[in-house]
Amino acid sequence: MPREPPVTKTTFSDISLNLGTRLDVYTCKMSTNRAPGRSELGFLRVWALAGVGFATIGLGWTLVADSKATDAANKVTVSVYMSTDCPVAMRTAPRLAQMETEWEAKGVEFTAYFPNEGETQRRVADYMRDRKLDFPFRLDVGGSKAKSSGVEIVPTVVVRRGDTVLYRGPMDDAKVTEEVKTHYLKDALTAALDGKEPKIKEAEAFGCYLMAGDPIPSMEEVNYAEHTAAIINDNCLVCHRPGEVAPFSLEGYDNARKWSRMIAKVSSERRMPPWLAVEGVGEFSHEMRLTEREIATLAQWAEAGAPSGDLSKAPKAPEFPVGWRLGEPDMLISMPKPFKLGEDGRDEYWNFVIKPDITEPVYVQAMDVKPGNKAVVHHVIAFIDEKGVSDKLLEGGRDGGYQTFGGPGFIPDNALGGWAPGLQPERLPKGAGFLLKPGARIVMQVHYSKSGREEVDQTKMALYFAKEPVTMPTEIAWLANPAIRIPAGNAKAEFKQTIPLPVDVTLYSLMPHMHLLGKEMHATLIHPDGTRERLISIDKWDFNWQLNYMLKEPKLIKRGSRIEIVAVFDNSEDNPSNPSSPPREVRWGEETTDEMMLLVAGVHIHLPGGARRAGSL
Repeated sequence: MPREPPVTKTTFSDISLNLGTRLDVYTCKMSTNRAPGRSELGFLRVWALAGVGFATIGLGWTLVADSKATDAANKVTVSVYMSTDCPVAMRTAPRLAQMETEWEAKGVEFTAYFPNEGETQRRVADYMRDRKLDFPFRLDVGGSKAKSSGVEIVPTVVVRRGDTVLYRGPMDDAKVTEEVKTHYLKDALTAALDGKEPKIKEAEAFGCYLMAGDPIPSMEEVNYAEHTAAIINDNCLVCHRPGEVAPFSLEGYDNARKWSRMIAKVSSERRMPPWLAVEGVGEFSHEMRLTEREIATLAQWAEAGAPSGDLSKAPKAPEFPVGWRLGEPDMLISMPKPFKLGEDGRDEYWNFVIKPDITEPVYVQAMDVKPGNKAVVHHVIAFIDEKGVSDKLLEGGRDGGYQTFGGPGFIPDNALGGWAPGLQPERLPKGAGFLLKPGARIVMQVHYSKSGREEVDQTKMALYFAKEPVTMPTEIAWLANPAIRIPAGNAKAEFKQTIPLPVDVTLYSLMPHMHLLGKEMHATLIHPDGTRERLISIDKWDFNWQLNYMLKEPKLIKRGSRIEIVAVFDNSEDNPSNPSSPPREVRWGEETTDEMMLLVAGVHIHLPGGARRAGSL
């Protein structure tokens, strides 16, 4: 896979006991092989100005000599400025891949930069992988690096020896391989490795114009008031404000400054805001994600020391609704009694059984949740039990609930959806709704995280009923693969499942579900004509964030289509979430040490002749 090894430099004074001279410490990563999925080898090199240095590391002495062998001033590098949507860059990619493989073996380092506006990490990663461009890449947000390198057209290559530019221009003189006559890049690299300058130092690039957009604020310019306050207000305060579920507040400059480095870290790692669905695959309502420009701006601000700027220019914090976000509910239900949660240990999943007081069937179009204790309620899912199975499970529980891991302990007859901090509740379209029958139980599953002290919770749920006739009853389709067998030690166990659709289906929502070994899940719609359309993709699964993704627009899927689901699991010792040590074979099940491969889909099934499924109105 294309990779982006970080390179950092730190200067220390008097690092050793007696040298009394400045030492430069460089850390980086080097590839140990060229195959996809390569391992990375980290190293540390220390030297003094004289060329030989001694440094105390731990309790031992380390001698590193011969710094000339890796003299950065003589290093030959190639910066390739590209775009994922430029046709010329696409056509030249195979030649570029061949060039990089050939010259990397001779010590030349290639790095791809993507400066155009709208590029994302995922789009670039897919582009590099699909074209077998197996070298590091970076987003050049705002095009600052491209502009400083004199790049006006993509693709453009820039060859350097150290900081000196030896060549800038196209890789060669043609779009099509068979028409190439002059190999600019090859000639420049040959000269560079011979210690010479190329005969041609610059050639006119051809391709697509640089469209980088505005640059991010510089280190001298960036500040909270004008640049980062709006990002934090719009994306973080829904949870990170006093009295809300997040453990600390980011409201106001002082709080944001205190957490600035953490904000930069978790946003750059795409851990916050919590939204696992990959950008560009499917379109979902109320997506919680930052743009690349916002992520880069937060990182720049933290690196600059989180300056305040003129706080009189800072936008005011948003006002949040006090009551239920969808207005007064049609029905309010609550956990049967206050629930006590212990102070220590792993997260717990408790299922609280509630029997709604209804005498006629109703259709539920939306739900919302108010945690009774925001410090410990992580997320909530509402299942429907029409058979009374949950009553039996209560016999081994307490306080009106019983404990499970992952699922509710039975196969639900339906579900009403889920809630997580920051998610905006949304009504189903007119004519759609989940059927709730008299006598059915709502099983409110609450995911609790511990706070370090004993806590009490009594969470409430608001239900909103359809006011107009429901012509498209909605239900949950459990697209499961209970046949999974994950071998012990396998770090990338992949399973594929294909589900044929014998009738038309309208799709409203998707909710991937795995346990602690899960790493990836991808769902693809294969149309009757064989064309493929990705529905949802998660390439960094996090069991702690089980979100229900509501489509922006319902999708009609024609009969004869198939849904292909691919899941990847890591059952190795290197997986820190692996509950078994040493690893053991893992199969489908409800327990912590079991696994699931499940895609939960909110659908309406179009039966022949307009018939409705049994039990509907």
